[in-house]
Amino acid sequence: MSEQTATPAPPPHALVLDMVFGFFRARTLQVFADLQVADAIAEGRDPGVNLRFLQACASIGLLAMKPDATFALTPIGEVLRANVPGSIRAFPAAVLGGAHYAAWANLALSARTGKCAFDETFGEDVWAYFTKTNPAEGHLFNQAMAGSSAAIVQSVLEHYDFPQTGTVIDIAGGSGNMLAAILKSRPQLRGIVMDLPFTKEEAERNLVAQGVAGRCKFVAGDFFKEVPPGGDIYTTKWILHDWSDEKAAAILQTIHKAMPAHAKLVQVEAVVPEGDDAMFGRMMDLNMMVMCGGKERTEKQWRELLDAAGFRLTRVVLMPGPVSIVEAEKK
Repeated sequence: MSEQTATPAPPPHALVLDMVFGFFRARTLQVFADLQVADAIAEGRDPGVNLRFLQACASIGLLAMKPDATFALTPIGEVLRANVPGSIRAFPAAVLGGAHYAAWANLALSARTGKCAFDETFGEDVWAYFTKTNPAEGHLFNQAMAGSSAAIVQSVLEHYDFPQTGTVIDIAGGSGNMLAAILKSRPQLRGIVMDLPFTKEEAERNLVAQGVAGRCKFVAGDFFKEVPPGGDIYTTKWILHDWSDEKAAAILQTIHKAMPAHAKLVQVEAVVPEGDDAMFGRMMDLNMMVMCGGKERTEKQWRELLDAAGFRLTRVVLMPGPVSIVEAEKK
């Protein structure tokens, strides 16, 4: 029997070069998504880019070159088509370009001071920018969040046992995708999607399309001031990480005030592991600092934040992928 030798680890300089090339790969992905190259190739149209760009896309797995020197989509390329089930095209198009890209160019400021690079770059916060200054980019960002959440929502349904009856109130629920999925899994549940007024039209249209409009309504509101009272379950998904501890506590206090004593708070958020190997959580934490002054949190930090707002953390339900379920109740 021959001895098997372990593959040697790449030398440090090779790892550094790979990190540098990660920037090239990310920007190639962004342009591929932004220019909707996948749709053009799927439909047999000229994608409007040159051969060298297509070859680079093939080298990172977005395309495959066929024997006749034309290109076909790979499974990765397929999910970058627009308006197909499971599409996440909007996510790299939004997060790797536009205002996101410009804010990250100012990362050094956040690294030195802890300040929000986006605010310093644009002179306003990201929410004002997306809703007032550049609503088209705001719409793309909303599409990105909706597209990236489909697998997360399915995981939530598999890992959390929602009640059969009662009312679920989804705070900052956007177009209502998570709440619609919950209601479809529990035919006797009712629901409320609460978000800013600009999301109303899209949310109501989506609730009708999802077939739950008869059991769900949209309520416009500001979660710093008031949320709908009387729910049995209050849900949030990737909301509290957008805010500093002080502002996140203010949001939680608003929810606390509206919640009946028996109600549960179910947050879908990253729970960053302790230690040096939590790359996703730490990179997302940097993104929160750069984009909106928010932060990702460890279980200990979630417990402390909830406690300060009058909640008791009852359990953390770990799920595959980037987020977990943080459940809490009133103390």
